[in-house]
Amino acid sequence: MKKCSIIVSSLLAFTAITATADTIGGEIAIGGWNHEPSGWIRYPSDTGDKVYVDDDLNLDTQTGIYIRAKLEHPLPILPNIRLAYNNVKSEGYGKISKSFTFGDATFNANEKTYSKVDLDSFDGTFYWEVIDTGMDLDLGLTARYVNGSIKIKSLTTGQSDDTDIDVVLPLVYANIRVPVPFFDGLSIGAEGNYITYDGSTLYDLQADLRYTLTMGVGIEAGYRAQKYKLDDVQDTSSDIDFKGFFAGAVWDF
Repeated sequence: MKKCSIIVSSLLAFTAITATADTIGGEIAIGGWNHEPSGWIRYPSDTGDKVYVDDDLNLDTQTGIYIRAKLEHPLPILPNIRLAYNNVKSEGYGKISKSFTFGDATFNANEKTYSKVDLDSFDGTFYWEVIDTGMDLDLGLTARYVNGSIKIKSLTTGQSDDTDIDVVLPLVYANIRVPVPFFDGLSIGAEGNYITYDGSTLYDLQADLRYTLTMGVGIEAGYRAQKYKLDDVQDTSSDIDFKGFFAGAVWDF
């Protein structure tokens, strides 16, 4: 709740700023993302086994909150600002079919386990409006702070271990929105952050359909995909994907 309170406070500050200047605009969006996990994790990177989050840990599909805010101004040289928060959480119970090592713990075949992935990401983006003629194209740079953990516990023996993730990553940002001809208030958009370096790849991509009802207030729905491919980052390697549909409310002011 504390993390969400920080984001909400930032959104209220955005709203206060817009009340003082007619030339300042932006958007605020909040909604839910129903994401399904897949892929694997290895901890430690050099001696641990590959543990598959879907087949071995039976992690389930859950819905996490997302919050997004943009602040735009009329000065072409200075960048606009985008803030975003997203929570990815998944839990699973199951009986493992193979033995594996995770951290300092060894889990044997046929043990019953409880597993949990909980990742929060906070984005701060500076971007420029390259095209603003009804069709919008934005380009910029994002600093993403990822904080969370992955935990595995044996319900048979009681032993457990977890790995913490606490890292800041730079990403390239792009956003495009195009109005749908002959349908007033309807638009198609795509947004993404991406980076690949030194064997690691992280991306967050989405495509959506938005309908504006009145006074800039509308609804949006689409599909989102995140990848966390880490090569020995804080002694953890992974190739985990989260994919699924999202829906929310948006105010374009």
